[in-house]
Amino acid sequence: MPSSEWVPGPLPEGRPTYVGLADVLAGDIARGRLRPGDRLPTHRHLARTLGVTVRTVARAYAEAERRGLVGGEVGRGTFVRSGFGLAGVPAPTETDLASLHPPITGTVDPAALLGATLGALAADRGALRAVATAEESKDLPAHRAAGAAWATHAGFRPAPERVLLTSGAQHALTASLLALAGTGAVATTPLTNPGLIAAARQLALPVVAVDCDEDGMLPDALAEVCAAGGTGLVHLQPTLANPGARTMPPRRRAALAEVCARANVWVLEDDPLGPLADRRPDPVAALLPDRTCYVTSTAKVLALGLRIGVVAAPEAAYAPVAAAVRATTWLTAPLLGEVFARWVDDGTAERITAARRAAAHSRNATAREILAGLGVRADPAAPHLWLPLPEPWSAGQFTAAARDAGVLVSPGDEYTSSRGQAAFGVRVGLNADAGDDELRRALLTLLSLTHTRPPA
Repeated sequence: MPSSEWVPGPLPEGRPTYVGLADVLAGDIARGRLRPGDRLPTHRHLARTLGVTVRTVARAYAEAERRGLVGGEVGRGTFVRSGFGLAGVPAPTETDLASLHPPITGTVDPAALLGATLGALAADRGALRAVATAEESKDLPAHRAAGAAWATHAGFRPAPERVLLTSGAQHALTASLLALAGTGAVATTPLTNPGLIAAARQLALPVVAVDCDEDGMLPDALAEVCAAGGTGLVHLQPTLANPGARTMPPRRRAALAEVCARANVWVLEDDPLGPLADRRPDPVAALLPDRTCYVTSTAKVLALGLRIGVVAAPEAAYAPVAAAVRATTWLTAPLLGEVFARWVDDGTAERITAARRAAAHSRNATAREILAGLGVRADPAAPHLWLPLPEPWSAGQFTAAARDAGVLVSPGDEYTSSRGQAAFGVRVGLNADAGDDELRRALLTLLSLTHTRPPA
């Protein structure tokens, strides 16, 4: 490509101009707009085109050279390098975008906040005695109240006496299935929470996939499944679903609640990421309160090691779910419950949540900018996205190729509710473990892969 032909697209906002220009250059290489050996515009020509200083362009080219994207030749100009690898940046270590560790702004450190809370608890003899000598099979009242407050949003206000604490969301899902599904099938979406799939299979419960569209499970399809008989429980992820990152609009929630009411089935509402959403609609639990168990948790939002699940159960379900919790853990660790309660009461929980929410928005915007045009599903508040794969990639092939290029992603086949189903996509976590620049490089690597073909 002659040097005068390359014109960068819009530069990303919120980053130094020279860094943004280097990012756009990397993206155009990944997309194939620029190829090895192409000569880039001169500093002066590009500065005039973009309306920036020559020094800015010089810094951008220097940054691109540092990343291994380009090389300069005295008297000839700046050229796209050959043999630069995917996205132009050889990854020295693997970047983990397979896990789901929601990002957080650097000004808030959950570990430091935990240390402060434990220090305050150590000085509180009464609270220490309460958590150290808890022998009953019931959560402490203050801990149940914190669980109710954590679950409260929109028109949903669970009573503390209807709240149970569990050892994380997975334990909450398992206990709820054990208590409510009986021997019936669990209806869920074709792509769903792998924890739900694992728990159902462990309990020998059949899983039925119900068709969905971009707004979530289809009410008519669910009605057909329920009418066929044998459905014991309907599993829904209305907010920031895993892996599809979709949030159901209020009208769809209401329609599904109506179908479940007519069919008289239990609903298990799975909402571990809900607190990251800016404005959550009424949950199904508020629309169908007598038949819905609402589950949320703290690990993904507050701290991975603070494994507290919250189940808000209707009156008819409370006793069987409580019995299932006792049978599987007896009592959720009161020490964790005390930390959780203090964080909810003193505002620490909201502070951490706000920091993760802001970071998720920022990273999601970055990802949607880099992966534009690939049909990604990405709610702006989600700490993850779903990347559909172009033909002829399979999820397994793409995951392996990404791993070889230094990026870990989660293959779509892990989320299929039917063993015979194939998922032609991957979940990409916008994780706290990766720095901003590392995340951008990893996303550019994935972008580059989508423009290639699987190894023969």
